[in-house]
Amino acid sequence: MSSALEQLIRLHGWTLEERRRKVRDLDNLAARLRTDVTRLAEELARETEAGTASLEMRRAYDAYAAQVRARRTKLIQSIADIEAEIVKAQADVAEAFQELKKHEQTLSQRRARAQAQRDRGERMANDELGLAIFRRRG
Repeated sequence: MSSALEQLIRLHGWTLEERRRKVRDLDNLAARLRTDVTRLAEELARETEAGTASLEMRRAYDAYAAQVRARRTKLIQSIADIEAEIVKAQADVAEAFQELKKHEQTLSQRRARAQAQRDRGERMANDELGLAIFRRRG
């Protein structure tokens, strides 16, 4: 049966993994939005060439370009928001990691103390046995 401290370590391990997964998901979302911004810029460049062909195309292009620029602005703002959220999530990961390490270190120290106590008990038993053998001989 595992101790309460081992269960606490397991819980903090799960929390840490969950927070790491959140950071990874946010990174993936930011990367996808950056790709969308790049794709919009490329699409706007292609449409610019087509939009300069005639006066009617120019009018339609102006409306289209305004819409694309607005979309690009929204995407850039979303990226900034997500990057701020990533920073917060990374701080949460660091906090969870510190909590996990604190509990792991406590468990390690407890195990070391228990082992030292067992070793001391064995030494005392061996010393007592040695003294008993010495008394019988002497």
